[in-house]
Amino acid sequence: MNPQTPNRSLLRGNGSPVLERSLRINRNRLELRRSFIWGSINFGLLAVILYDLSQSCPLYMNYYHCVEYSFVIILTINVFYYVGKIIKASLTAEKPIAITLEQKKLLGIKDADPSFKIITTPAKNSPGPGTPVSTYSSTPMNRSALSWASNVSQNESMNYSVSSPSWTYLKGSTPEVKSPKFSSKPSASPVKSSFADVSSVEFITDQNSLNTYLKEHEEAEKVNKIANKSQQSSNLLSSFWSHPVTKTSKDMSSFLKQCQYQLSAPSPTKIATSSPSAKVEDKSSSSPAQNSALDVWNRINVDSIVITQWDENLRIWVSRTILERLIDEFVRINESLEKHGLSDIKIGRVGLERLRKTAQVTSITHFIPSLATLIPFLEVTTNQEYLEKRIRELAKGGCMSEFKWNGGSSYNGKEWDDSLPTDCAIVMHLLASYLDTQLMPLPNMPDTKAFSGHHYIKATDKMPPLTPNSLFIQEVSEKPPHYRVVVGEKVYEMVKGYNNLFHSILFFIYHVNKIEHGMLGGVNLGRAGINILWVIDQ
Repeated sequence: MNPQTPNRSLLRGNGSPVLERSLRINRNRLELRRSFIWGSINFGLLAVILYDLSQSCPLYMNYYHCVEYSFVIILTINVFYYVGKIIKASLTAEKPIAITLEQKKLLGIKDADPSFKIITTPAKNSPGPGTPVSTYSSTPMNRSALSWASNVSQNESMNYSVSSPSWTYLKGSTPEVKSPKFSSKPSASPVKSSFADVSSVEFITDQNSLNTYLKEHEEAEKVNKIANKSQQSSNLLSSFWSHPVTKTSKDMSSFLKQCQYQLSAPSPTKIATSSPSAKVEDKSSSSPAQNSALDVWNRINVDSIVITQWDENLRIWVSRTILERLIDEFVRINESLEKHGLSDIKIGRVGLERLRKTAQVTSITHFIPSLATLIPFLEVTTNQEYLEKRIRELAKGGCMSEFKWNGGSSYNGKEWDDSLPTDCAIVMHLLASYLDTQLMPLPNMPDTKAFSGHHYIKATDKMPPLTPNSLFIQEVSEKPPHYRVVVGEKVYEMVKGYNNLFHSILFFIYHVNKIEHGMLGGVNLGRAGINILWVIDQ
């Protein structure tokens, strides 16, 4: 095994002898210091023991003297060992390293360090009168410019002027935006053009013009990335999504074997087909509800890529914040019940009513108070065995890969049926129960749950009158599950199917952050509180 770390290999590959030698000097100094300290300690102990032996009678010998002679031998060997290391470190000392002032500052070298020698490198090809100043000077502004324009080749020049305190940008000096090279032959693309032809900034002389230029530069880079992805999609597909027959078992990752993957639900858009009749059918089948499901995100300038990322973040948050914590609480409560002589009562093994009665026992209330807090999470169904089993399955993988929006898992060797709750119902109930425990109830309605009583309407509940302050998630139907969001006096329909639940929660969270400034029920949903706003962090 190679004992070198990746950083050391990288530094050697990039050619940094000054850093390598400075690391060796520091390592030798540390070794020399340790050898001197431990050698002194061993020498001191050896001197104490020898003094004690010199004061004893040489003709008298006992067990204590044998132990002292043993320590004398060991300490003597140690002293010679550390003396040898000190001599070796002194002989292998390297010559003083020549470094510049910038390297001295970066390495944190002191002025009185004899292992380093400061050199002053005169500027090569110093500019004479009338000669433009080189852009690759050592000024902080130029160093930032180099990192900002990292795709510039060494043969290309940058027209910056540092003759005045404020640097000026000249249009036409920006290098060509280059796309990633996926193929050996460069392909001509109309998008691949100089940013200087796109930018509306002639000169950068103040902060506003700099911000305008940077914003336009980022937009041009995004356009080029999208164009490059569309051009190289065939190469990526052929290299990764190849047919399984052409791959052996060794080619498949173990992670792919362990996880269960599902096809994403099609977005409610018009499906383009080659048949003219199919196009006519698609146009006739598109409903206003489907168009409105897309319009709700377009109105707030959120595209499909961002929604996909938010959906993944929400799955991770629910899995780690609710599901995994529930499983840990199941284990702790079951162990506590067994310790108190109630081994026949376990979560997932007894009914919900028996758990309620057990939580009301005085001794259980005193020693296991979390049982009463956990019961509202289990009220989604009376089949506690299936619920406990399904929560454990959804928590696997950390991203709810087992989630089935209109179904669940098999139970007792039988396929899922309508007598069992759907995964949407389980996840929504667990989220509502969790928020009920985190939010504070209203002072004028202390008996109403903080979230379920104000911001979540079940399908069996009556629709409350809409006001400008209305903000809640409404369950339209249980099977198949469908949710929508009410903001003010408007009802927003979400996309139907697989992503309906997650889109509804995301849309609700977005408006809580926008309208209520991240506050819900007197609690901050950001980092200072529940931290669920992390899922829509842009």
